[in-house]
Amino acid sequence: MLIVSLVAMVILSGCLESTSRNPVLLHVKNMEIVQGETKTSTIELNVTTYIEYRESTVPKTSQNLTLQLKAIDTSKQFLVNQTTTSLGKMNSGQTINTTQVLVLPKKGGYRLVATLFEDGKEVDWGSRTVYNLENLPADTMITGLRIDGIDFIVRKVSDEKVVIQSDIYVTNSGAKTSKDYQLMIKATDMDSRLVADKQWSSTGEIIPDGTAIRSVNLTVPDKYNYFVDVLIWSDSVVVGGGQDSVLLNATTLLTEKERIATRGTRTGGFVVQERVAMAEMEVGEFEAAAEVESAEAVPGFGALLAISMVGLGMAGAQRRRRS
Repeated sequence: MLIVSLVAMVILSGCLESTSRNPVLLHVKNMEIVQGETKTSTIELNVTTYIEYRESTVPKTSQNLTLQLKAIDTSKQFLVNQTTTSLGKMNSGQTINTTQVLVLPKKGGYRLVATLFEDGKEVDWGSRTVYNLENLPADTMITGLRIDGIDFIVRKVSDEKVVIQSDIYVTNSGAKTSKDYQLMIKATDMDSRLVADKQWSSTGEIIPDGTAIRSVNLTVPDKYNYFVDVLIWSDSVVVGGGQDSVLLNATTLLTEKERIATRGTRTGGFVVQERVAMAEMEVGEFEAAAEVESAEAVPGFGALLAISMVGLGMAGAQRRRRS
């Protein structure tokens, strides 16, 4: 209710101004304004204009009609944007409407003027005014995407550097397939706040209620603790994100003296050899690949299976000889 009230306060501007008081048959009857995509610096206004051809004693058909929509800055009276739409012909007694879109700077107010032309001659106009557009919040959830978690895998350790694979779980909670947005992934040292590495990737298109895994390698100095931030970008605007942490210099709480002691992390012990490329996998594919990788990783599994089969064969032969 609060949001509805705010939008009403900002957008609505009272009755339609027009020349409909004049005895014209073709006239602008009404204008409706709907807020569209709202970014940090711009706003999209969807303006629907209703045009009526009043009935007359003799049925008539108009000539070709066009509708011009202008946005004029209320403070400086500058023309900021305009668009023109062809409407074709109308019959008397008919009412039609058309929607035009204007993208405007999100600041101040604008007078929206719809002018109707018949064969290039102005026949009527109407206008509405919108105010205080800067008070409208930007759309920060227009993507429908959310970050559900991040897994970290050590891929390589050398020369006091660690390569960490960040598996990012991206879920589309929207009602339609998402667009392909940019992802910024960065690792920041918890103490100094210095950024150790920053990489770019993309979300790809994700189906509704689907979760995809996007993998990015970050190379960071060993023996430090990091915040890993994932930011979702739409053009030049951050529209979502998430954060997790990876500790390469883990600590332990000593309960007896209630102090923190550095335990350290033997990073080399966590190295996982990269067998499967998982940069753009859906969850089902990821799980299947992980099962295969786990089976292959069991030491001596193939050899043990072969020895078992040989043993079973020898036991069977001995039983046959005894019989």
